[in-house]
Amino acid sequence: MKNIKKIITGTALLSVPMLAFAQATAFSILGTLRALVDRFIPFLIAAALAYFLYGIVRYVIATDGDDKSKYKTVIVQGLIGLFIMLSVWGIIGVFQRTFQVGNSDISGSNIPGVNAF
Repeated sequence: MKNIKKIITGTALLSVPMLAFAQATAFSILGTLRALVDRFIPFLIAAALAYFLYGIVRYVIATDGDDKSKYKTVIVQGLIGLFIMLSVWGIIGVFQRTFQVGNSDISGSNIPGVNAF
């Protein structure tokens, strides 16, 4: 019960700045959140790819059978992670095109990426 009170108090304190900026609507907050997520997704995919490649390199270097089985598990986990992330991204694209919601053009300019500063 004490933890719940702390969470509620912390959430209330973190939302106080929104009261000062009364012009902020739920849509502008969601737009900001979407922009943050759009910038985070390429890093997440790159981390999964790096984890997969790390497993491959360690598997090739390993000489012991136990090490090879451990790194084989790392390779499979990396592949599963990449598959799930890219599949969800593709399914969302199909839903966007089907229901004509959002920017449904999946072209080279629409692939998530990090903009230059």
